[in-house]
Amino acid sequence: NIGFDNITFISDKALFGCPDCKKSTVNVIIKAMFYNSEHSICASGDPIRVTNNNYQCSYTIKSGMSYELKANKIRQHAKSIEDLRERSENAMNSIEIRNLVTELQKYEITVVKPRSLKENERLSEKIRVDYSGDFNQVFDIGRFTILCDNPTKLQTAVAVMKKAEQFSLIVSEDKDFFDKQSKTHHRFHNIKLYVPKHD
Repeated sequence: NIGFDNITFISDKALFGCPDCKKSTVNVIIKAMFYNSEHSICASGDPIRVTNNNYQCSYTIKSGMSYELKANKIRQHAKSIEDLRERSENAMNSIEIRNLVTELQKYEITVVKPRSLKENERLSEKIRVDYSGDFNQVFDIGRFTILCDNPTKLQTAVAVMKKAEQFSLIVSEDKDFFDKQSKTHHRFHNIKLYVPKHD
């Protein structure tokens, strides 16, 4: 587990720490996995860099080749707060999100969508306090809540969300906090969706 970083290695000449004993005993890499990140991977001799921001991606590593991997925290790509709000508004009103909500409702799953995005004053305060003024780290401007009154509906909702590509969406982050009781005693599963045409 390298974390958010850039690394270069030759697949069969690598030396990394074992995740269990921490000693440098891993000397062959056969697979690279990225979780909850904007990432890219490029092999020597291949002029095309593969980039993605899906919440989980796996790549087969070929023996003897040199690879360059980059992983960064997922970010918005807006030019200003106003641009961010406009992109969020367009994404929340997109046919992709509407189709996803319709699919969830077929299973009698309740979807609660606020009437509007976060107000400017509240949004500006959140950006200042939580993200040191970096508006491209904010992801909950456009959001909706899925309420499930039993475990079956929850499993169904998560399964539908994880099939986001069927709705031309991408799951860019998936964090399951359901087994961890929150301060408000609510349990939740947080899934961030990305609407590519509104990036």
